[in-house]
Amino acid sequence: MPWRTDELGHVMDSLARLHELLTPCPVPDVGRALDDPENISEFASWATLRDGSPDGLDVWTRDHLDELAALESDWRDAADGDTLLHLDLRADNMLIRSDGDVVFVDGPWGARGAPLFDVVVMAPSVAMQGGPEVDWLIARHPAARGSDPRAVNALLAAIAGMFTSRALQPPPPGLPTLRAFQDAQGRAARRMLAARLEPT
Repeated sequence: MPWRTDELGHVMDSLARLHELLTPCPVPDVGRALDDPENISEFASWATLRDGSPDGLDVWTRDHLDELAALESDWRDAADGDTLLHLDLRADNMLIRSDGDVVFVDGPWGARGAPLFDVVVMAPSVAMQGGPEVDWLIARHPAARGSDPRAVNALLAAIAGMFTSRALQPPPPGLPTLRAFQDAQGRAARRMLAARLEPT
């Protein structure tokens, strides 16, 4: 860290190849991300936060809770697909080899879905760690390139809500820095959303 453009280019090239190899999903009994009860709960976080009116939200977020809740409600349509996804892509889950190929590790959340979902899940951590915005990542992934901006916004809203909601909770035992890490990703996701929803 911070991300270097050449290294991130290797990541996106390898991710595109991985998604191509894993479409259709080669593991018959892997479920769809959009059917996972935990995802359904986590990705309704804006609606939950709106109804609970919690402290700790910035002014822009409080002023846009209705819009964010409406956006996240479309995440399931945007996530639908038949690619085996990782769904936890971050710098610490990637090993860049000397030849530029990337090994993706630690994928316990694997599920079927659209490649765009993996790319958007990755975007807040990339931005948080000095990398470019979500559109840069999408433009470098053939299966995500040209995606409907509304689908991107829905997935980004769902991810932003999840991280924002988690960051407001007490730290779990033995993980004192987790909430700060989630807060940083939530802030990055909200900043990207604000730029996409209110272009200058």
